[in-house]
Amino acid sequence: MHPRRNPDVKSSLLPDGYVVLSCSKTDWAHTINPVGALVWEFCDGEHSLEQIAGEISGIIPGDQLPDLDQQISLFVDELLVSGLLVDVGS
Repeated sequence: MHPRRNPDVKSSLLPDGYVVLSCSKTDWAHTINPVGALVWEFCDGEHSLEQIAGEISGIIPGDQLPDLDQQISLFVDELLVSGLLVDVGS
């Protein structure tokens, strides 16, 4: 899977590292934490889930994020279900 951000969703970085995702078509907004913001940034249709985990583990020490692969997979699934991401395949 190579998730890609839905082009209808806009992101706004907050001063604390959180990101607000908003979609004008649905008049809906969602706030994600700084780690989620990193995942969001790498969801460009070019990175697989494994590559996203590798990039993030290079930024944040692994002992601070146990089960990183599983957490990313669950988070991406939530974003896919909500329509914030689309799967462009492999």
